[in-house]
Amino acid sequence: MSLDPHGGNIYAYDGVKLDFSVNLNPLGMPEEILQAVRDHGLEYDRYPDPNCRALRRALAAREGVPEEWLVFGNGAADLIVRLAMAVKPRQALVPAPTFSEYEAAVKLAGGETRRFFLDGSRGYRVTADYAGAVRPGDEMVFLCNPNTPTGSLAEPGTVAATLEACSRVGAVLVVDECFLPFTDGPSCKGLLQEYPNLIVLRAFTKLYAMAGLRLGYLLCSGGDLAGRIAAWGQCWSVSTPAQVAGLAALSLPG
Repeated sequence: MSLDPHGGNIYAYDGVKLDFSVNLNPLGMPEEILQAVRDHGLEYDRYPDPNCRALRRALAAREGVPEEWLVFGNGAADLIVRLAMAVKPRQALVPAPTFSEYEAAVKLAGGETRRFFLDGSRGYRVTADYAGAVRPGDEMVFLCNPNTPTGSLAEPGTVAATLEACSRVGAVLVVDECFLPFTDGPSCKGLLQEYPNLIVLRAFTKLYAMAGLRLGYLLCSGGDLAGRIAAWGQCWSVSTPAQVAGLAALSLPG
């Protein structure tokens, strides 16, 4: 059996020194995180905290949100699958090109995906036109900001306009901000309180170059929706080393 091809599979090739299929911080994992993972080695014979209590408290304080808005996962890709399984959209909308895991997750959940093709002459930037593509029947809409693989930030006002369009048709909007820390672009986190159908997806993977440890999270103010997403994860989806690394990352300045 073989898995679908994906970036980061350096194990299939010999002598790979630089992997341009992933977009991690070129400075590598901070030494403070590496040291924390080493220092807690004697704890790795225990099962992880299934609720990520210490990490949850620290991250909620950093993000300025209630703890119950947070759902942790084995990387952002894990959460993308879980939210698709929780919503089970019969139809979803994605921009094209964008991260392939959105469409794959919708397919796994039994749904179909429509693609809104971005304009190459405008740098494949997601603009307010995307909001106009949302239509009745769409039950989930994805928006990667900045988009991958293009690296372009969404045009100002696009996320808010798309969220309004999603609310009108009863769709969940998933905004993937995993690469946002590399930019000076604004987060849409401030819209969470008003819109329970908004999911903001983030990860420690990119900024802290810890792809092998697998730690992602999402923010959602809709208690029922967040609970359903959490329920689709297995009990110990976030390992103890990943939780330790996350706490160490949150202790770093900035």
